[in-house]
Amino acid sequence: MRTFNDGLDDILNGFSKSLPVEKPCRITRVNSQYSVDVEYYDNSGVDNLYNVPVKHIQTQSAYVFLGLKSGDCGTIRFFDSDVGDYYGGTTQKIPETRCHDINDNLFSVGFYPAQSQYVFPQGDIVIGTTSGAVINVTGENITITGGTIDISGSSVNLGNDTTIDGKKFLEHTHTNGNNGSPTGGVI
Repeated sequence: MRTFNDGLDDILNGFSKSLPVEKPCRITRVNSQYSVDVEYYDNSGVDNLYNVPVKHIQTQSAYVFLGLKSGDCGTIRFFDSDVGDYYGGTTQKIPETRCHDINDNLFSVGFYPAQSQYVFPQGDIVIGTTSGAVINVTGENITITGGTIDISGSSVNLGNDTTIDGKKFLEHTHTNGNNGSPTGGVI
């Protein structure tokens, strides 16, 4: 015989199944750096959402941008309340016009199925591309590897003991025996 608690469990289970919280998904189209179309997955199949805002790692003074491509995986998160005004730039308290709506969502990058996960190099902080360019910070060392490495700025400062190919940069001589002009390769 079913009890009152069994009926309450049925109601709560039905309620929780109708409230989207977070689902795995894949980008089907990149609209801009801040908007993508996705297909998301749950037990009832695959569905699509369009013009989903993208969550980036960003503050007022710093950012990390990860280029987006169709096929990239992540999660689609659903908010408890209407976030349309917030996303449009209004941060004051406003009356909510909808609640638990599938259109109040956000895409977050990086939730891949196990067989598709990239094997990251070891390090405390590693930033790189899957094609091989890597900045690796480990302990007191910073290693930059890849093809061409460009450094630009109004000034580049090197320490007194900086070496290039094992030669102290500030104390080297050139192939012509001079310490500067005319220029030549480091010897």
